[in-house]
Amino acid sequence: MGERVRIAIVGGGRMGTPLMMDLLARPFVEIVGLADRDPQSRGAILAQQNDIFFCEDADVLASRGEEIDIIFDLSGDPSVKRSLKDAFVAQDNRTTIILSDLTARLIMSLVADSQELVATVHPDDRGIG
Repeated sequence: MGERVRIAIVGGGRMGTPLMMDLLARPFVEIVGLADRDPQSRGAILAQQNDIFFCEDADVLASRGEEIDIIFDLSGDPSVKRSLKDAFVAQDNRTTIILSDLTARLIMSLVADSQELVATVHPDDRGIG
């Protein structure tokens, strides 16, 4: 097998679950973890069914540090992005990329060959936090 991208997702709801479902079908993607405050969310259940590390706190997921190439922050909580960045700075992790709702929406729109951008469920999630 060729190179694999190690991805983590914060938020297993309306954006995180469909993204995870698509990524699970990609042999070049390894989902290394999901964080969601609700252990009964669709994403949490999907993670558990696929033996993917699950936790309720994004900081716990961030502690896995350089095991993660890309982390999607789809939580909708502006404080999460700041917390992730602070955790990576404390670890001197300069390799993990934090991506937002807009990036996930773009990827999902491209995968679906859509002519329109997938609608946001977190309109206030903008920029790098």
